[in-house]
Amino acid sequence: MSLAPEPSCRTFPIAGAQGDQQVGAFIRTRRRRDRIRVVGVAAAYGLTATLLYLSGLVYESSVWSVLVASLPIFVVTSCYGMWGALASALAALLMLAPGLAGARPLMWGLSALLVVSVAWVALGMGFVWRRRKQHVQVVRRLESSYGEEIFENSLNVIHVLDREGNVIRRNRSSRELLGWLHKRSLHLTEYVHLEDIGRFKANLEHLFERGEVRDVIVRFVSESKRTVPVELQAKRITGRVAVLEARDRSEVVTLEMQLAEEEVRYRLLIEQGIDTMDLGVLLLDRTGSMLWCNRALGSFFGVPRDELIGKKAVRVLDHVAQVLEDGEPFVGMVREAYQHGAAVEGKECRIRLGPGRESRVLMFRSIPIQPAAGHREGGGRIEYYTDITKLKTLQQELEEQKNRLEETNQKLKEFNSAVSHEVRKPALGALWHVDMMLKEYNGELPGSVRDELEKMKGRLERMRKLIEDLTHFSAIRVDKAAFERVDVERVLRNTIEDLATDLDGVNVRTPQELPRVWGVPTRITELFANLIVNAVKFNDKALPEVEIMWAERGNGSYEFTVRDNGPGIENKYLEKIFGIFERLDPKKEGTGAGLAFCRRIVKEHGGRIWAESELGKGTSFRFTLPKVPAEKEVERVH
Repeated sequence: MSLAPEPSCRTFPIAGAQGDQQVGAFIRTRRRRDRIRVVGVAAAYGLTATLLYLSGLVYESSVWSVLVASLPIFVVTSCYGMWGALASALAALLMLAPGLAGARPLMWGLSALLVVSVAWVALGMGFVWRRRKQHVQVVRRLESSYGEEIFENSLNVIHVLDREGNVIRRNRSSRELLGWLHKRSLHLTEYVHLEDIGRFKANLEHLFERGEVRDVIVRFVSESKRTVPVELQAKRITGRVAVLEARDRSEVVTLEMQLAEEEVRYRLLIEQGIDTMDLGVLLLDRTGSMLWCNRALGSFFGVPRDELIGKKAVRVLDHVAQVLEDGEPFVGMVREAYQHGAAVEGKECRIRLGPGRESRVLMFRSIPIQPAAGHREGGGRIEYYTDITKLKTLQQELEEQKNRLEETNQKLKEFNSAVSHEVRKPALGALWHVDMMLKEYNGELPGSVRDELEKMKGRLERMRKLIEDLTHFSAIRVDKAAFERVDVERVLRNTIEDLATDLDGVNVRTPQELPRVWGVPTRITELFANLIVNAVKFNDKALPEVEIMWAERGNGSYEFTVRDNGPGIENKYLEKIFGIFERLDPKKEGTGAGLAFCRRIVKEHGGRIWAESELGKGTSFRFTLPKVPAEKEVERVH
């Protein structure tokens, strides 16, 4: 970069008294520097002349005399530049004139050449020195300009302060934020909020004692009396001057206020939401004082919640003991949990009817809250009083209904047993007499009478079978305590062996592997037997087929399928066939109770059964049975 020549005059941008002071200081410095130059040149020539005459070199024409006479050239050249070099060279030749008076012209030429060489060297050294000085000045001006640029254009307010807090100098941001556009200095009371002056002065003393302050929050006041929240940091420059930087926090304060409003709004929303619940909630701090509770808690105990907030929990428990049935044992248990920092899970308590409160049944829970890891603050306890009055009433009603139902079932069993016995006995007696008459008077009865007796015998046989099936249907009850692991593969193998006569000529296909289910073995055997017999009995194909399949379901059960290739069933009958004594083909033997037995057995095992059919292609009976519980499998392994 090329350096501009030093200007012949200096300009001062500051007008007024301060500018006049700077001009006067500059003139005085210039005059003092000129006097120093004159004194330096005179001293150089005086010392040189003295040295020449005392050493006698002034009368000699030697190199040493020329060099000594040339010494002032360096001083004069450094003070006055090129013209000083020429003048000092002539002065050196004049000082050498006495010694060169009788010398030859060649000596005059050599002496002049040597003096000019010294002057040239002095000019070179002076040029290098001036270039270096100009470079230093340019760097300083750049640094000064750059610092001024940062000072003026900083986005934050920058003040140069004295020890009293008065502003000596301030930047553009200060003028734009606070006003007083034409004032370079401000008094402390002009720009600091009245309520913050004491704190500002205390931090100012700390600044000049310690050298620095940070993160100080105060309020400034603008010329228009607008309050401006700022965050300060300052650094001491000298014993009486410091630089302060203030960041405008107006937007931050606005955001904080908006955030606080949102927090209040959401807190009220949460509190209002909790207040609508039939659940008494209270919060205790780490000292055992009640921080907050909802309206439900106050209504439970007949006390306004505003009277509860702020009280010690132990005092609240005294009131609780008075309104509860068996309140003293309950309060003692809660106090013990407080002392040991333990939780209370599911403690039932009853509120007595009284002024401002209803009779209720509550479920109490108390959970200690531990402070977050690494934090000493926080902690406390949260407690719940859940109103289970309706639940207890419903539970009592269900218990009464259960007792009534058990009583009804017992009476039905007795009735069924009595009816079965009373109806079966006459039917069996009538059947015995008809059968005896057919055997004893076989050849003596007319044909019409014999036919009527045969019909009567068939009806009596069917009546006996209906009575037996009805008795069996009503007796199908499964006790869950009697459930065990049932090997379906073994059940099917035994069932097929028992039905060997009925399955003669039938193609029965079963899977190679079958699962174990959870149930009663005899009932599951009856279930498969009824479905297989039903598939064979109503099959109209020359080669009947029965296929048994299974699949695992994700709800803790297995799904089994018994499929045949029979005539199929119309969709409108797929539900009707599971009714007791329902028969689609009256010509077939049986009472029609087999599928009703199957539905009853599956239902008692917690499953469901249904039928899917396609006319001409067959019917599939599907049902679900529960898997063996995991804990039972573990017990079997161990």
